[in-house]
Amino acid sequence: MIAMDIKAKDIFSASKRIKPYITKTPIKFSDQLHTDHRLNVFYKLENLQVSGSFKPRGGFNKILKTLQKNPNAEFVAPTAGGHGVGLSYAASKLNAKVHILMPENADKDRIKDITNNGASIQFFESVEKARLQAKQIEAEKGYIYVSAYNDIEMIEGGGTIAVELLAQLPEVDCLVCGVGGGGYLAGMALVLKTINPEIKIIGIQQNGTPCIYNWFKKGKYEVLPYVPSIAEGVGGMVEEDCITLPYIKKHVDDFLLVTDTQIQKTLNWTFLNEKMYVEPSGIVGLTAIREYPDLFKRFKNVVTVISGGNISFERLKSLQ
Repeated sequence: MIAMDIKAKDIFSASKRIKPYITKTPIKFSDQLHTDHRLNVFYKLENLQVSGSFKPRGGFNKILKTLQKNPNAEFVAPTAGGHGVGLSYAASKLNAKVHILMPENADKDRIKDITNNGASIQFFESVEKARLQAKQIEAEKGYIYVSAYNDIEMIEGGGTIAVELLAQLPEVDCLVCGVGGGGYLAGMALVLKTINPEIKIIGIQQNGTPCIYNWFKKGKYEVLPYVPSIAEGVGGMVEEDCITLPYIKKHVDDFLLVTDTQIQKTLNWTFLNEKMYVEPSGIVGLTAIREYPDLFKRFKNVVTVISGGNISFERLKSLQ
């Protein structure tokens, strides 16, 4: 059994710890969704966060806590892109050394951002090969391995979104949250359910390789074939011993799936109607709300996290 060592108080402490380094992102009511579907939906705009996504929350928390114990620590992390941007940004502000391992086909703007943040980069055929090499570097050089989700400090960091949200909208009664490895969902769900057990929490994955969705619905871990997606951050396999799973099992009420076609439609809709520049992985929650509006009409204040806006203009154009 995987231990559940994180408490809500730890996430409130993390919120105070990282506060000097991050932006308190706003919430925005969607007039368009109210007009189209008579829904009260608020966006938590983490695309306006430093470095363009929620990722630095966990990055700052991880590095700050580690440096308290080991001031000379160096960090290594595999990433499809977003985690590397967030972690390298945090490292640059805290004068820490970080080594990023990523796939050769990663978004060019994310590679540029990581480079500008002063991190070293190595390229591999896939994220999985990058992960295996990162684990080897950890063993050989003693660097601190940083998973984007399978890590206590990263979960705490992601959960700080909920701390802000409760101060901004105490009446929230439903959270719709995209899920990759489940780190920020696990943290947010822990905080929200601790404060108000009646809040409903719904996780969303793309249907290509929905590992956590599958585990949640079937109650057991299964290895799934990898299917590429335009929303690479909200699908794919996680480790069987992933520490996010018990938090999701305890606090999340349901899961839904969305397709790449639906995500692409929402990407265009968001650009045209909400005037927001966002990445596909950042809007899977919004995609689910648009595709299944009747499921959310019983709630008074629905929140979905727009988790990131790190996408190159060239890639955005290719998805139009």
